[in-house]
Amino acid sequence: MKNLSLVLFVLILLTSGCASNNIEKYPEVQNNYDPSKPLEIKSIIPSEGELNEQVIIEGNFGADASKIKVFFADTREASIISTNGTSIYCLAPKQPDGENSVKVVVDGKEITTDKTFKYNQVQKVSTICGTYKKSEYKDGTLSEALFNDVMGIGVVAGDNIMAVETHVKRIRLISQTDNQVVTVLSGLCTCKPAITSQRDTMYVVELYKNTGKIYRLTRANNWGPELIRGNIEELKDGEQWACALDKTDNYLYIRNHVGVFVRVSLKEKDANGNLKVEKLLEKSNYLNGGTMNYLAYSRVEDCFYATEDFGHAVLKIYKDESGVWQQEEYAGALNHPGNVDGDRKEALFQWLRGLTVDSEGNIYVANIGNQSIRKIAYPSGYVSTIAGGQKSGDVEVDGIPLEASFCDLTDLAVDSEDNLYIAGGAGYNVRKLAIE
Repeated sequence: MKNLSLVLFVLILLTSGCASNNIEKYPEVQNNYDPSKPLEIKSIIPSEGELNEQVIIEGNFGADASKIKVFFADTREASIISTNGTSIYCLAPKQPDGENSVKVVVDGKEITTDKTFKYNQVQKVSTICGTYKKSEYKDGTLSEALFNDVMGIGVVAGDNIMAVETHVKRIRLISQTDNQVVTVLSGLCTCKPAITSQRDTMYVVELYKNTGKIYRLTRANNWGPELIRGNIEELKDGEQWACALDKTDNYLYIRNHVGVFVRVSLKEKDANGNLKVEKLLEKSNYLNGGTMNYLAYSRVEDCFYATEDFGHAVLKIYKDESGVWQQEEYAGALNHPGNVDGDRKEALFQWLRGLTVDSEGNIYVANIGNQSIRKIAYPSGYVSTIAGGQKSGDVEVDGIPLEASFCDLTDLAVDSEDNLYIAGGAGYNVRKLAIE
């Protein structure tokens, strides 16, 4: 279909812009727009395709591409390559699977049609860097770089990846654009980072008991670390495997492995000149002897979700109508392991690790019990297995998500396009589940 679209578009350019057999180096595209006729959409060619499908929208629009916008699925803007007034040549953006609406906006005037574009969503798992079961330390190109167990992961500006090797105390920056892996921090034992909405600042918390130190790393400072808060007394009895920011980026939230939940102001200071700390939840009885715990924030619901490796359930942490913080079982059955999809109240999880929330409020969880990634859909709450479920053998398998295999994956993060990045854990790698 892409080749057909390209041929059609070239024919349009040749018939409208060339009066002779000589092809100009920079041919002018004739403006075929008829101002006496209404703005309209006549056809969409082809009527279905994948990401970056070459699409021609025919109608009556005008030839000034700077005044034209094309949207699929109401809000997904397409890249416009050219227009001659009656044909717009554009590339299909990422959008929901299935039939989607198409509209054209010309100088603020919206043109809609009952014609749709059927988007064929493609999903695949691929290894970005690291070699399965080869536990070593090496920076360099994506193909050369080697890792120890990656326990935490985050995505910063430019969709670069921060891979946290907790037990060997390193944070590595993975740039797919530059084809490079570099170490940005050594000597700090931490895990899942918190990333600001602009993705230009990252916060990490020292994992050990009796510490709770907070470090800030910024893009402007080449991701160099800055200690911004010393020991936090409220966290002294637990280990901090994760932290998260709310939608204001003014508060950092931390939940340790005994269930204490605190909020650290990144703007206000206490009487001692330290960043102000508030304890929001006391030690809980949710634990069943576990240690690893992860935390993620939902911008859609303005609440937090947490997992514990021995808890086998996803917890929801939120502020109720009276302003009191609450914690409750959200998905799975606490302390009852299993691997069952279905409604969140009936589903079962086993040995949960990291989790993340996408821009639409869907929750993704690393489920070690059957080596899978599970999705809790928003707002339905339906739990489904979207990748894995296959035991790893001598190699991990990439490709179709439900045919892919993992080896104790540990954490998840989404980028600006809601692609999913996977901390490989015992696979000693970083992988990607692209949903395009």
